[in-house]
Amino acid sequence: MIQSPPFFSIIIPTYNVKSTIEVAIKSILDQSFKDFEILILDGKSTDGTIEIVKEFQSKDARIRIHSEHDTGVYDAMNKGIAISKGLFLYFMGADDYFVDPEVFADVRRTLDQSNISILYGNVNSPVLGHQYDGIFSDAKIFHKNIAHQAIFYKKTVFEKVGNYPLQFKVHADWALNLKWFFDPTVSHHYFDRSIAFFAPGGLSSRKVDNSFRVEMITMYYLLARSRHSIIGTLSLILRGLFSRLTR
Repeated sequence: MIQSPPFFSIIIPTYNVKSTIEVAIKSILDQSFKDFEILILDGKSTDGTIEIVKEFQSKDARIRIHSEHDTGVYDAMNKGIAISKGLFLYFMGADDYFVDPEVFADVRRTLDQSNISILYGNVNSPVLGHQYDGIFSDAKIFHKNIAHQAIFYKKTVFEKVGNYPLQFKVHADWALNLKWFFDPTVSHHYFDRSIAFFAPGGLSSRKVDNSFRVEMITMYYLLARSRHSIIGTLSLILRGLFSRLTR
């Protein structure tokens, strides 16, 4: 019998996260909607992380482990895209967790109502604020990023816009979000719901991505020109720069 693919693939990059991975996995297994797989992309942990995951795996065949050295979080996420079987992909940090057991059910119900390629909601975070960060506009996405913990991506989106660009060590997710946000073939929808708890101390809060900062304005300009005039695009950039300086 040919087994149908899962609806969701939950991709978790891990490296020495023994203290947090259990909570993350439990928040997935506790979901009332059960049609998913969990992909652990481990960078050869040495602290017992894999042993904890294998204990879960021994009781649940939906968990798969892929363990090999990688060049960072986004390299691991790209590997997860390649081996995923789900219709929609979600990328979780090893110290994040879903806010309640009905997230998958509510997201699935919303996705069934229309032809959506990207669904994004909010994340809860003591660093970013209780609800980060509402609906995004063309202006807003210049100076703020949509947290990947808030986003469910249809797998075919990556065939259209590519994977996480590895030249950006911290903000590869922002670069990817800009691509799909302005792509007229990728339909996206804001879902006014908390999706996950976004733990403090993530990559973007600890490091500065100078290469992204240098290229971001040009990248944004070229993408935004797909639906704005030159003057309109420059106006959005100026508004974004002002928002960055004053927030």
